[in-house]
Amino acid sequence: MHDAPDSFAPGNRVVAADAATAEAELRDLLHDRLRSCLIVLTSAFLVFLIQGSLAPTRRTLTVGCQVLVGGLLMLMMGYLNAPVRPSVRRLRWMEIVVFGGIAAYTACDLFTAMRLGVLDPDVDVWRVASFFKSDLAYVTALIFTYAIFIPNDWRRALGMIAVMALSPLAATGLLLAVMPEFRSLVGAEPAMTFENLGEHLVLLATAVATSVFGVSTINGYRREVVRQRELNQYRLGRKLGAGGMGEVYLAEHRLLKRPCAMKLIAPKLTGSETSRARFELEVRATARLSHWNTVEVYDYGRTEDGEFYYVMEYLPGLSLQEVVDRHGPMPAGRVIYLLRQVCEALREAHLAGLIHRDLKPPNVFAALRGARYDVAKVLDFGLVKSVGDESSPHLTLEGIVTGSPLYMAPEMILKNRVPDGRVDVYSLGAVAYFLLTGRPPFLGPDAISVMMAHANDLVELMTEHNPDVPFDLEAVVLRCLEKDPGDRYASASDLSRALGGCRDADGWSADRAEAWWMEHEPIAPGTEAAPVEGPRVDVLPSLDVLDFPGVDDPTALSAGPPDPLNTIGEEPEPPSRAG
Repeated sequence: MHDAPDSFAPGNRVVAADAATAEAELRDLLHDRLRSCLIVLTSAFLVFLIQGSLAPTRRTLTVGCQVLVGGLLMLMMGYLNAPVRPSVRRLRWMEIVVFGGIAAYTACDLFTAMRLGVLDPDVDVWRVASFFKSDLAYVTALIFTYAIFIPNDWRRALGMIAVMALSPLAATGLLLAVMPEFRSLVGAEPAMTFENLGEHLVLLATAVATSVFGVSTINGYRREVVRQRELNQYRLGRKLGAGGMGEVYLAEHRLLKRPCAMKLIAPKLTGSETSRARFELEVRATARLSHWNTVEVYDYGRTEDGEFYYVMEYLPGLSLQEVVDRHGPMPAGRVIYLLRQVCEALREAHLAGLIHRDLKPPNVFAALRGARYDVAKVLDFGLVKSVGDESSPHLTLEGIVTGSPLYMAPEMILKNRVPDGRVDVYSLGAVAYFLLTGRPPFLGPDAISVMMAHANDLVELMTEHNPDVPFDLEAVVLRCLEKDPGDRYASASDLSRALGGCRDADGWSADRAEAWWMEHEPIAPGTEAAPVEGPRVDVLPSLDVLDFPGVDDPTALSAGPPDPLNTIGEEPEPPSRAG
């Protein structure tokens, strides 16, 4: 895999050596499979050669031609047994010669047999038809042999299998074109009706489809096994999740033995310059941040098959979305405890000129780190933007509006001003609303209505949904949710101080957090150091960076009938008034 000119991904350091290793592994696998396949094919060819010589009614190609094909197979088998192994390119050519040559041989053999059978008065029509059926059986066996033995992707396999499947049809078509006697039999004799021959063609088409699907499945399993074994300098364990952006695996650095989470980005999402820049922007932005409450990025690069990836710290714990989904709204003290940590992470990002733009409950984790529980971790800076940078929005803007509708600031929707750090203040206020009430600030039948509500409607008081929410904390959250950025807290630091001034600011502590986790979601300290053998309570950084209009938002948009965007446990009551 060569470095893309518009990419700064460290392909040479991470990929080059492993690409050579992957090439060697493919060469060895293809060499061994092709050699085994030649043993089977040579043996079968000799058996059919003997059987054909004992069948006087089928006059096939000359013995010299048959010996030539058999000798070619044995020569190739001997070549593959030599001490020096050929390259993948040469092996692929041998594969084409072997299977293409046998397909051509069977086509010529069928053409000769049917032509001579039609001209021979001692051979009846049923016997001529049996030549075609026998050839279809040989070709079907050849197709399945190819699919079983030769490692391939489905596209290449389809091309080769199609050539083999068309060989008997090509021989028959040529015979129809050059031999009037044969044309007079087709459709006239019961053995040569289109209905009779059509049944066999359906079976052949089924064999083609089944073999191509099998090749694809086997190739997928093989890649999965390789991926589970190791990827560059990382040993991959079980898959922890999948989403629109790709897959996340539990991994361990082979030398450092450090647990981590590897996020593999689907190649289709990094195929264009814009999407590749978007991915790299996320990695660069997150890597620039060093705060304890921001997820740490260890490494990134590209795999030998073109997938971008990056490696993050492993986070035992739950996202705030999952905590509320499983256990209901949080007490005020815990909300303050977590959100003040998020404010500290945002403070560093904002001072570095970065705004997140996609804060939401799935993007904030309550994690176990350093033997401490409820350590807030801010994830997925995929929609990050440099303040004052007018070009960076285009890297993340593939729809009309970018972000998560349930937690989006009005200025992000209306596009009426350049966004700054106060969009994160708004989103964090919306997250706080959800944590305290179990529902987002606005609900609606679709994303558009929710976004318009953010832009125009007054939010309902939280005490209407949860009477236990303290009034002073409610006032702080409602100020975060002001439509005009000038009416909100000017910075994450100001919001943190306001939260710290609430009556319940001391209502949660590290000791209370540990007690809660031990009672509700037991995760033993030390899990961070042994994730492969650890309990299955591991939760990963969010898999998706959402672009509107899309349907990947993992939170509810509305009450009522199930919605593809709705994964909140219980259906919330619809708003009692507009806003």
